[in-house]
Amino acid sequence: MKGFKFAFILFLVPVFAQYEDLVTLPDAPTRTAEQQNVQCALEGLQVVKKSMEGGTKNVSLAFLLTRKPSVYFNYYDAKKKAIVFDFYDTHIGESPLDSIREAPITGSTVEFFRSDLNKDVAGLKPDFRDIVRVSLYTPYALEYDVQEDQGLITMSFKWSGKKETQFKRQSTAFFWELPVAVIAAGGVGFAAYELFLKKSSDNTDPLPCCPAPRPASP
Repeated sequence: MKGFKFAFILFLVPVFAQYEDLVTLPDAPTRTAEQQNVQCALEGLQVVKKSMEGGTKNVSLAFLLTRKPSVYFNYYDAKKKAIVFDFYDTHIGESPLDSIREAPITGSTVEFFRSDLNKDVAGLKPDFRDIVRVSLYTPYALEYDVQEDQGLITMSFKWSGKKETQFKRQSTAFFWELPVAVIAAGGVGFAAYELFLKKSSDNTDPLPCCPAPRPASP
């Protein structure tokens, strides 16, 4: 039974999460009393870019932390149109955090909130966590790498005008393919109507394969 509960908890955690304090028992604390008073702080966001040949640039965005968060997630929110980083057991530091504007990132926000990790699982004790969420706004679901070190988490990606053109073509292709598919389906339906339904409706003889009966002789 314990193995089943552990597998169920693992199922709830997304594959892109960096999660280090999962528990095997529902009623076991996720942190010790000592750990509950230890908080990480996000002190800064730093962008480093390096220009390459062909108009390509390497961009690194570093999250400057006082220590490694107990948990962090990173994912693309298509509705929000932003790459999101969630840092658990983390506060916002005293240093001002400037908005990130480095193409294709058009801006960023940093927010703090508290959430119960166990709110959607019946029978588990509440596990309230302080969370700092960094949203990096971009219309594109970028491919990026994440590296971590003590007090430093870095997101890196490559960008160029060619990549932007590829993303725009993918977006445009979707909006073109849908009406073309609808028109094609409509054309097939019209052809079927012309070949079969209209032809059969024009023929009033229910038995066209049989000759018409001859009139009776007087």
